[in-house]
Amino acid sequence: MSPPNPLVFLVVFPLFWFAVAMLLSFLSGWFGLMERYPDRPESALAVLANQSGSLGVVSMRRVLKLSVCPSGLRVGIMRIFGPFSRDFFVPWDEITVTRGDRFIQKVAKLSFGRPPVGNLTLPAEVADRIARTTGKPWPEAGPVPEQTKAQALSRIVKQWTAMTTLAAAFFIIAPRVLSPNRANGPPIAVAVLFPAIFFGIGAIVQYVRRNRP
Repeated sequence: MSPPNPLVFLVVFPLFWFAVAMLLSFLSGWFGLMERYPDRPESALAVLANQSGSLGVVSMRRVLKLSVCPSGLRVGIMRIFGPFSRDFFVPWDEITVTRGDRFIQKVAKLSFGRPPVGNLTLPAEVADRIARTTGKPWPEAGPVPEQTKAQALSRIVKQWTAMTTLAAAFFIIAPRVLSPNRANGPPIAVAVLFPAIFFGIGAIVQYVRRNRP
């Protein structure tokens, strides 16, 4: 058999990426939100880039750009992940905030519209930063929760432990299930240390960014 033509990959991969990006934008409800809430030329009080969250049923990791403005929240995405997903701007009086827990993380669900036509779920600490920047217009009763450094460290350590455990279990179990020959699987020490170090670096960065002035 002749090796695959690299030109085929150069053509097929961008088309596949484009199709997946369009599908996820549709499933998340992004297209409907940008039509319902078109962007406005309003200066931001603060811009939170490379944020994670879930828009509708679609999880978005480190690709969101949240601009906190006097009259509302502007939501954007890295263009490579949403080639036709324009920024949308939701006024504060169109947002309802609901607090909750997801796995080992506290979250805040921002529902857009009354009745809701979409929702954005953010880590609680990100929502708290937005609330402190916004001030009175923030659509949530009561004071903004203050998370201590000890609470932040505890949350990050729990996330690191859970992700390391799941990744290590996969690296240890999967090769041995697929092949009974133990030699085909990585050493247990490597299977544990690799995800521990990888996720540990991310945890350190997250903690430093969280406590940055």
